[in-house]
Amino acid sequence: MRRAASALLAGAAALALAGCGIGVRDDVVRDGPGPSAGPGLTSSSSVKPPPWRKDETDPAEVVKDFLQAAAGDHGTAHESIMAAAGQYIAADQQAEWNPGANVVLVDVGQMTVSGDTVEVDMRRLGVLTPDGQVLPYEGKEREPKPDEFRFAQLPGGGLVLTNPRQELLLDVDKLETYYQRLPIYFWNTDNTSLVPDLRYLPKAVPDEQVDNRLFDWLLKGPSAWLSGAVLGLPDGTRRLGSIVKDASQVTVNLGAIADAAVRDRLAAQLHWTLWPGDDRKLQLQLEGRDVATDYRFPDKNLAASLTSGRDPNRYAVVNGVLTRLARQGETHPPLQDALSSTINNDVVSAAVAKDETAFALVRATGNGKQQLYIGPRSDLRDKSTANDTVAKPTIHSTGLIATSISRPIWLDRAGTAALVLADRQLWAVPVHGTAAIPVDDSLATAHGKITGVSVAPDGRRMALVINGQLYVAPLLRASAKLNAFKVGKPRKVPSSLAGRLREVAFLREDMVVVSTVGDVAELAHVTIDGAIERTFPTGRKAVIKNLTAYVGNAGRTETSGDVLLDVDGRANEVFTGTLSPVRKEFLLIPSPLTPSPTPDPSSSSSPQPPVEPTVTAASFEG
Repeated sequence: MRRAASALLAGAAALALAGCGIGVRDDVVRDGPGPSAGPGLTSSSSVKPPPWRKDETDPAEVVKDFLQAAAGDHGTAHESIMAAAGQYIAADQQAEWNPGANVVLVDVGQMTVSGDTVEVDMRRLGVLTPDGQVLPYEGKEREPKPDEFRFAQLPGGGLVLTNPRQELLLDVDKLETYYQRLPIYFWNTDNTSLVPDLRYLPKAVPDEQVDNRLFDWLLKGPSAWLSGAVLGLPDGTRRLGSIVKDASQVTVNLGAIADAAVRDRLAAQLHWTLWPGDDRKLQLQLEGRDVATDYRFPDKNLAASLTSGRDPNRYAVVNGVLTRLARQGETHPPLQDALSSTINNDVVSAAVAKDETAFALVRATGNGKQQLYIGPRSDLRDKSTANDTVAKPTIHSTGLIATSISRPIWLDRAGTAALVLADRQLWAVPVHGTAAIPVDDSLATAHGKITGVSVAPDGRRMALVINGQLYVAPLLRASAKLNAFKVGKPRKVPSSLAGRLREVAFLREDMVVVSTVGDVAELAHVTIDGAIERTFPTGRKAVIKNLTAYVGNAGRTETSGDVLLDVDGRANEVFTGTLSPVRKEFLLIPSPLTPSPTPDPSSSSSPQPPVEPTVTAASFEG
């Protein structure tokens, strides 16, 4: 059964209820949703499924062991894995049992033992292939009745299956026991940035073969669902011998590549895929000779180092005004130095680009509608005026008016264009343009109503909630052509919360956070293939809106992004499995938005307590 964390919102951490600033815990450790893959994966040959045992007489325990037996490296050791798994199968059934090399991931629920039969509630999540992809399961995700495992007792002792299905089954809770979750990278169709492709590497692969395996996966090309959004390796790319790793570098020897730009791109792609780490460099060789390449590898991944090691700036809407947030000890000037008060009012939600280079505001119009404004930040100083005053951004109306407009999200983290969902339609909005442009989302809306959308930092993958279900889809586009922006074919992502989902946000390169609507509010972290899920029940009824997250790093990192959301109309910050009320000493109390009237000395009435501001729609830069 997939993991559920402790009640999440029992002690909801309201971000700031006493002023324009929002207190943020500095002492909470952000724990990752799964084990990390450090530089140079270390295989563990001792991590093997338990063997069949003739002294095991409990049918339920035999089923548990059988649902691990398929784990391993089917790329090179399929026959030995099948031999080990075949020991669980009755001899008269083994000749007919030929399920192939794909492994079906199953979410295992209740087991019921009745005589020689074990009934197991199982939900099929996806199919793990020998090249590490998890593909959608094409059959029924859940059988109309529990799966039956029937056993016979061998004369010499031990239980064997008499009705094996033509499937290799693996309990998904054991996936991270036997496999390492990691990305390989492909260039987008503009060759402007790298896009991750989630894979699962068997831990049984010897350490000296790991890099060779990842390179071979690159040669085979990207996952099918990314088709049209990324490029495969250049034609003719070939590895000469094995990739060599020592204490100082990882050396990759390739056949001749004449184009220096192609070599540079390939070096960056290999750096992010092989992940040599801080203590090693990637050295590219051609026909055995070292070649120099552009070593600005972090720049090639838009999820990396957006904030140069610092935590991202945070913002929130306080009484309708977009406001900077601060931690204890931090000081910031008011946002009025960057946003005119004529624009910064009646704000419902907003997006702020990195370093405040651009702003996108959803504002209430006063007639029950909402309107989108967007614009770049000008130079810090306006040299056209004699007094050298601070310049204001040229925020302008996009003309997009709707009953409901989602919080804007930036594409590519570049602050040049935003994406919004307005009355069920997706719109791309250029910062320097004059009008919003409808996005071709027909392939997505064919599945139903879109209620949530998020774009990955690479700008070529998106996650959507459609009719309560989670989907991922490629973004088919050219970076400079917003009118050619299209949502590719969506791929459904299994979730235990399916049917109740409302919003989604990318949490890591390979993971999203989702929220539900209904009687009991829940959050979940879900990998973009649905193989791994952590649920966080709230234990109470609550309305969750304005879900947003920040992808804080890229590659093989265990750091999870931060999450912000509104709970019952109040901004909250979520840490993985940890929510605690903001202590008073963590609150930054600024000057009130409006001065309090001077009390009349002649009045005998008691002074009125300060009005608590309404803090909503908290967000991160970028």
